[in-house]
Amino acid sequence: MKLTKAEIYSLSSKQIFWILLSVVISTLPHIPRLPIWFPILLLMAVTIRWLTVRRRVRPLPGFVVAFMTVFLTLVIVYVHGIGLNRELSVTILAVMTVLKVLETWRKRDAWMVVTLCYFVILTRFFYSQDILLILYLLASVLVITHTLFVLQHNDDGKYFLKSEIKQTGSLMLAGIPLAALFFLFFPRLGSPIWGSPDFFGSGKTGISEEMSPGSISQLFSDDSTAFRVVFDSEIPEMSQLYWRGPVLWDFDGMTWSRNKKVSSIQRDLKKTGDYPIVHYEVELEPTGQKYLFALDYVVDFPSKADLKADSQLMTELDINQLRHYKASSVIQPFNPYESLSRADFERLLGLPTGYNSKTQQLVQTWKSSTKSPLELIQKILQWFAEDEFYYSYTPPLLQGDTVDQFLFETKSGFCEHYASAFTYMMRAAGVPARIVTGYQGGTVNEEYLQVKQSDAHAWSEVWIHGKGWMRVDPTAAVSPLRVERGSQALISENSRSWHDTEWYRKLGEKYDRVRHKWNKWIREYNALKQKALFQIIGFEKQDAKAIVIVLGSIMLATTVLVMLFLYLTRPKQKLSQYDKVLNQFIKLFAKDGLTKLNYQGVIEYSELIKKQYPQLKDEIDKFISLYIKLRFSKSPKKIQKADSQLQNYLKAIRQKMINVKKQVD
Repeated sequence: MKLTKAEIYSLSSKQIFWILLSVVISTLPHIPRLPIWFPILLLMAVTIRWLTVRRRVRPLPGFVVAFMTVFLTLVIVYVHGIGLNRELSVTILAVMTVLKVLETWRKRDAWMVVTLCYFVILTRFFYSQDILLILYLLASVLVITHTLFVLQHNDDGKYFLKSEIKQTGSLMLAGIPLAALFFLFFPRLGSPIWGSPDFFGSGKTGISEEMSPGSISQLFSDDSTAFRVVFDSEIPEMSQLYWRGPVLWDFDGMTWSRNKKVSSIQRDLKKTGDYPIVHYEVELEPTGQKYLFALDYVVDFPSKADLKADSQLMTELDINQLRHYKASSVIQPFNPYESLSRADFERLLGLPTGYNSKTQQLVQTWKSSTKSPLELIQKILQWFAEDEFYYSYTPPLLQGDTVDQFLFETKSGFCEHYASAFTYMMRAAGVPARIVTGYQGGTVNEEYLQVKQSDAHAWSEVWIHGKGWMRVDPTAAVSPLRVERGSQALISENSRSWHDTEWYRKLGEKYDRVRHKWNKWIREYNALKQKALFQIIGFEKQDAKAIVIVLGSIMLATTVLVMLFLYLTRPKQKLSQYDKVLNQFIKLFAKDGLTKLNYQGVIEYSELIKKQYPQLKDEIDKFISLYIKLRFSKSPKKIQKADSQLQNYLKAIRQKMINVKKQVD
């Protein structure tokens, strides 16, 4: 159907401006996850629609918009497939909302676009519920709601009017208490408040199940939070805080990787011996992986977690939502809980052929001069401590014989370089060894321990016959400060960038405290906490009756408050002084039955009075003449001066009226 010119320009430029702003602000947070061509589509659609309302270009033909819709839908389906897919759903919703802008000519179309914007901004919750995102979404809802307000008016004046925005803001503020009450009391499922965990959302990977030279040092510049820990008692010493993650078994000359066929085990708390058990709760940020981090060596863990034979703690599904779990660990130098089969023994001695001949020759020389693996360990660590080895988070690139290059040429590396070289040397000496990746240390942030991505670390484990696995951290030989005081001690001494200051890091820690409280009270508000809230207000059971009573009370209280608010904020006519005097004038004659009707003007009413009281003609004419001058005067100063004169005229009329009545009597 061909559009008429009146239909094309039925929406004002102000209305189109706010519609386009709503579309942009609602789709903007999705851009990092949408196809690379989406920003181009958004810019094109917004530009064309704006130029159309400004009468610079003609609208795109309908068949062009239809072709784009079909083509882009096929492209999206081809990339994401057909099925229950979050990426497919969000992408189609965002793209269709943008394309709808190109055919938004009437208010009916405008209502649809603005409504779609609410849904687009809502889907951002599928990925994150961080407090900064919440603030952005609130601002977005304010813009979208104000667009609805603008669509109610056809004026094309200023795009930003303080009075209009204030009205929209007041409307949203009035709804906040109701939204908060429904958040607290509306029935919720046992799953997290924003949907199914591990299905929606994704996280920041951080530590991975592979390690090559430079892979962990890249995290040293990242101060984002990996997880937070609340201890039941005092926080252990920094040198004891080894947060175990992926365990790497295999080495191909460049990359260490995990053994994916490790079986699951259970552990007995009775076998902890005399070593202390530490109890704590972890708040793990989304990682998109299956690893749960716990202190070496974990002995008690969540029922839904899986403890592998190499002490990796894992889940069945990827961790794509904030995850809370409790664990207990025993802090001891050896891991006596794990046995080693002959096949695993051989696998943990494996080395790729044709690599690092210098290292193998050196190890064979040292092996012949030492009596036990423990002596060899001490000799290697002593070499790291006394030779010209350096701990650096910007190590040189290694290729080929990476261990030889590191030990005999560069001698500068991060924790993964030292752990890789040490583990290689132990295997070359015929001692089973492996690498453990995870985090070491943390930052005490008031009531909890904040472990950052910059605390990422790698260390070694060596099999000692008759004792089990022994943790050996070769980084401690080169940089004791890194292990004893954590990575933040190194960062304080060596700035990583121009903005890496003590003030900036403290600000980040303060913000993380806010996030921690936000996670605790908002993101993790679930069915169990709601049940406890119902018990606090007097309901032992959270059954249908209790829910109806609470929600009904909320609706009733809200209605009363809204009515009270409307009554208190109702428009009140503020009378000027001359209008007050006029009311006194009208009341004076109303006592004698001369009531002023609503349709009568002051002149017509004065003529009616003069017919009954012809003796007051001169005084009434002066009064009415002065009132009219005051009523339509443009000079406030003159009005203020004449108000008292008008009052004097009224006094004269009242006195003469009394005299006239006396004469009549």
